[in-house]
Formats: sequence, structure tokens, C-alpha cells
Amino acid sequence: MKKLWIASLLLVGIFLTSCGAKGISAEDAGELFVDRLVYQKEESRFAKEFRDGEQLGKELDENSEAFEENFAKGLSSTGAQVPQEEASKLTKELLKQAKDKTTYKIIKIDETKTGATISYYVTGLDLVSAMQEMTRQLVKETLANPEIAKDDQKTLEATFSILEERVKAIKIKTDPVELALHLEKEKGKWFIPEDQKEAVSNLFLAFISGSKDLDSMNKELEEALNEVAKEIIDSLDTLPIPNNS
Repeated sequence: MKKLWIASLLLVGIFLTSCGAKGISAEDAGELFVDRLVYQKEESRFAKEFRDGEQLGKELDENSEAFEENFAKGLSSTGAQVPQEEASKLTKELLKQAKDKTTYKIIKIDETKTGATISYYVTGLDLVSAMQEMTRQLVKETLANPEIAKDDQKTLEATFSILEERVKAIKIKTDPVELALHLEKEKGKWFIPEDQKEAVSNLFLAFISGSKDLDSMNKELEEALNEVAKEIIDSLDTLPIPNNS
């Protein structure tokens, strides 16, 4: 009887161990990944279900740091010195808006024994429209006060002020973008293969900008700013020609 009881305990132990090694489903892993990457939630669960999860979580946080750095570089292209505090504040507000307003859903999972390719629909922030409106407002203020255009630092200060307002009122894009991410699984733990770093960056960017990648966002931004430039030229053409006679 005692031997039978011990054997039963061993079987239960084996069963529980095998269940633990299985880990969470691909769908749960796909959702947990986005929750940690974008919404910065479920940190302890992510650390548990993903291989080296605590360290991986810190690496995922670097996406927002990289975005902040690139954002500051873009603004400093005017030649003015971008205050780190201002750039950080603006980026944090943008991330807050992403957490509050963006949505996603998993539309397809192609799973194998060792991993899964997860396809998402992401409805992200319309960052391009916010930048377009900021440019319109900046031009308007510059025309009203030409001193802004003469000083790079004043131009930057005006840009920050307007952009902060636009970010707080930012809308989401009308159409979602589709992106795919491949995750691997080993001994019940999910992990991100080395060749998926760009896919991770693109997924993060989709929530922040509503674009599928950096090239797409830059192209949309160029078109939007060209539209503003055309509006300015058209408005100047309608101004009355002064009579010097």
C-alpha cells in the first residue's frame, strides 16, 4: 500500500512538472508580449513566462528610450539645442497617449512545435497628423511673429509648446496596420529570436505612429509636410499685390 501511495505521488509530480514545462499558449504569449512592450503591464508574469524575462523586459523598454533619442535628434536638426527634460516629457506624454488610446488584436497564429508567427492588427496614434497640425500652427505663429523664425532656439521652443498641445489631443489612425512577429519556445519558455529585433521595433512604432515601419512613417510625414507647404504657397498667391506707384 505504501509503495502504491509513493508511486501515485511520483506520477502526480511528473504530471505537474510536464504541465509546468508546457507554458502558456502562443496567443497568450502574443498578448503578454504587447502588454509588456507597449503598455508596460504584466511585468512579473512576463518575467516568468519568457526566457530571461526580467532582462528581456529591460531590453524592450529600450524601444521607448531609442524613440526619445531619435525624436530629439529630429527636432535638433534645426540647429538648436534640444533640452533633454523637454524631449523626455514629450515622449512620456506620447507613450501615455499610446497606452490610453491604442488598440490591437491578434488575427492569425501560425504555430509549429518550436514557435509561432503571430499576426497583429494595430490601431495606433496618428503621429503624422499631429506633426502636420503642429507645422501649420508653427507657420501661423511665425508669420504673426517673424522673430521666431530668426532664432533657432525660439523656433524650437515654439515647436515644443505646440507639439505638446497636439500630442495631448492626438487621435488614433483610421486604419489599422498589419504586422507579424515570430516567437520561439524552449522548455516551456517563450523567447525572441535575434532576427526579430526589427519586427519588435516596428511593432512598437506601429502603436506610437500608426505606421508599419520607419520608412512608411517618413514617407507619410514628407507627404503631409509637402501638403502644408503647398497650402502656404497657395495662401501667398492669394495675397493682394502691393501698389508701389
